[in-house]
Amino acid sequence: MLTNETIGQEEAKRALNTVFAAVTDQDNPIAIAITDAHGDLVCCARQDGAGSRMVRRARAKAYTAATLGMNTVNFRDNVLKAEGRTLDDWGDPNLTSLQGGLVIKSNGKVVGGIALSGNTTKRDEQFARIGLTAMGFIPEE
Repeated sequence: MLTNETIGQEEAKRALNTVFAAVTDQDNPIAIAITDAHGDLVCCARQDGAGSRMVRRARAKAYTAATLGMNTVNFRDNVLKAEGRTLDDWGDPNLTSLQGGLVIKSNGKVVGGIALSGNTTKRDEQFARIGLTAMGFIPEE
């Protein structure tokens, strides 16, 4: 029988708590989403003051990273822009090309996605890297 590794609640909560603690007074309130290898939510939360739109963006970024097996910025730059394609070409309305979604891999296999929304997309990605590291994974470039 085949088995699949995936992100669990323990790792997700560790990431959430670490990222929430890293937000400074200069940052906007954030939303975080962590998915399993199939892009299904394991954990999703937003800080007080973060709008519901931030939750939807974080979920889309984490979903995209997990289901495509790549960081959202790489999807945007190396697939969409490089091939002259659009999101519509993929036939999946849940995908996004916004930076800030990171793929989570263990031993070279996708086990989930993590994403943030609420600040600039570069700052969102910085927070996602903090969360990924808190879970014990190494961010891909």
